[in-house]
Amino acid sequence: MAALATQNEKLVLLGVSGGIAAYKSAEVIRRLADCGIAVQAVMTPNAQRFISPLTLATLSARPVWADEFPEHIGTPSEKLDPVAHIRLVEQAQALVIAPATANVIAKIALGIADNLLTSTVLAWRGPSLVAPTMNYRMLEASATRDNLEALAKHGWRIIEPDEGWLACGETGRGRMASPERIAASVINELAKMDGALSGKRIVVTAGGTREAIDPVRFVSNASSGTLALKCAMQLALEGAQIDLICGTGVDERILADIPCSLTRVTTAKEMKAAVDAKVKGCSALLMLAAVADFAPVAAAEKIKKEEQVALSLGLERTEDILLGLASEKGFVKIGVSLETQDAPARAKAKMAAKRLDAVVMVDYRAGESPYGDGGIRSALLTPSGEALPAALRPKDELAGAITHLTIDLVNPKENSK
Repeated sequence: MAALATQNEKLVLLGVSGGIAAYKSAEVIRRLADCGIAVQAVMTPNAQRFISPLTLATLSARPVWADEFPEHIGTPSEKLDPVAHIRLVEQAQALVIAPATANVIAKIALGIADNLLTSTVLAWRGPSLVAPTMNYRMLEASATRDNLEALAKHGWRIIEPDEGWLACGETGRGRMASPERIAASVINELAKMDGALSGKRIVVTAGGTREAIDPVRFVSNASSGTLALKCAMQLALEGAQIDLICGTGVDERILADIPCSLTRVTTAKEMKAAVDAKVKGCSALLMLAAVADFAPVAAAEKIKKEEQVALSLGLERTEDILLGLASEKGFVKIGVSLETQDAPARAKAKMAAKRLDAVVMVDYRAGESPYGDGGIRSALLTPSGEALPAALRPKDELAGAITHLTIDLVNPKENSK
């Protein structure tokens, strides 16, 4: 049997055909997996000449399908499924072929089903994307142009190839689009689907801020915005329109894939102005950025070290963004409380003072940095109690819990039935 998607998990079918760019399909899988999207790879027989099915199976954590009749590649214990092409399409939400050779494009355009991938495509009903890759002469051939036009006419989204060095040693248009662009295209298609947050606009803040000491120096923090970006991605996949306000230090690789309206800021003052502007008419605000509590009184000119024996910085309190919104109603407000001691008590106090609907409590302990891709000791608190118990957990898991809580808070009537 084909592996099934778990509840609430988005599943993408990735078709891999026999081109030199097949090695890039591994990176497509990794980028989608980083965004919490499951990938089921389906390979043509020739694709296996360019990349091992075991590689794709390892990255996707799913058996790779490559033939309609033999047992699954890399998973000999699995039983034969002679109608795998039907099973595969029943669970997926999108299909992308990357790389797509001229041969596979021609077969799809003509409705030929002579291997597992082309049979699966013929049975597929849903968002369809194709990333062509071939020599520029083949791409410019009238037959290829006609076939791509036929696919576009039938609703396929063509992820246009790049121009550059080709495997034949020539340069021209025909390189497969980058894995970043392919993943972003797939995610944009998934975000168009109806979900629990369709029709809702959610503001998410991410990253840190930089506060100037002088024209060339600043103070900041180590925030990468990883948790906020993962939340933004999952909220978008639930159908929400995302207004993402990004400070400094954010993981640009994750950011590039998120379907959103993006506002860039640097300072705490700029962050506040952007939030105040964006929250009007929104359904929820996830204030997940690490905004500076204090900012230096910046010198007008560069401070010369020769003139200083010791340097004291005068710090001024920045405006508390959530406290300033405490009296605002009509949208859900979620904040963060990062503490090094008495974390639960301090988080509850912040929640009450700022009239928040929920708080992400982060218990910062020695040796457990909350920054970057590592685990985070955290809990989700609401005025009525603990929505997620305190534990050291991956950020993907925490982002999923925050997303589900946001859904419950934004749609209280639907979830009370």
